Amino acid sequence: MPTRRFISTSKSRNIAGSVDIITIGGPYSNKASFFSNLNRTHNHVERKNMDWNSYFALRGTRRLYEYAFMVPSTVLGLLGGGYYFTRQDFDPTMLIFGVDQVLVYGIGTIASALLGLSLGAVVGNVIFRSVHSNARPLLDKMDREFFKRIALNRANPTGNLLTRPIPDFYGEKIKSVHDYRSWLRKQREYHRKTLYYI
Repeated sequence: MPTRRFISTSKSRNIAGSVDIITIGGPYSNKASFFSNLNRTHNHVERKNMDWNSYFALRGTRRLYEYAFMVPSTVLGLLGGGYYFTRQDFDPTMLIFGVDQVLVYGIGTIASALLGLSLGAVVGNVIFRSVHSNARPLLDKMDREFFKRIALNRANPTGNLLTRPIPDFYGEKIKSVHDYRSWLRKQREYHRKTLYYI
């Protein structure tokens, strides 16, 4: 008899409060990782909600896409900028905007690498969104909810000191629900230290 799978919704407490969580039922669902079911879950276009563990997994996948394109684009930008500026006529007696030519060419090469880095992140994000087009509306919704909660729960930035900055101000290091709870504890601790100077 073939195994029957089903989709069920349940109310659960999480960082978004009360959010419907979609679970995939099956005899090995507790052992299966999210990535093994990623393609199958994306086929359910009618899904209205996404659980936070799935969101953080997709967020990590998006970051991998960005890194995968950032590395080659940065190298290409560096090599392209270096090639362009080394082909220019060099006269040590001439200045560019009152600055030595070597310094200007060096800055231009570094700027080309940084431009390649930025373009790689953009291209990686675009490709990720096209590959996971079914999950894109839910991911955008969860992004808005996540950053709203980051802005709501982070420590007061007016007490931010250069010697003691707010830990992970934008929540970039949060990769799971456990990381989010740890981030909340750090924000409360920072607020307490700033308020009572302890």
